[in-house]
Amino acid sequence: MPPSKNPEGGESPDNGDRIRDFWARHGGPAARRSNAGDIIAGLSGWSEVYAADGYTLRCEWSRMGSHQEMQFTEKPPQPSLP
Repeated sequence: MPPSKNPEGGESPDNGDRIRDFWARHGGPAARRSNAGDIIAGLSGWSEVYAADGYTLRCEWSRMGSHQEMQFTEKPPQPSLP
């Protein structure tokens, strides 16, 4: 998916829509809680939401001044290690 650009900063207006679409395609939300972390506090970070079928939607964001860019990536379920 291409990055979302929001020149005003803050959350992308389609962020919630992307999550709802992701869950609709992958069986709804997982029992596991969403996760987030800062790569560099206030300048970049990431968050993940999880679907019932094991897929992960990861959003990585970065901010430079008033410009914010977001990139969404869907990751398939990871195989269990023996």
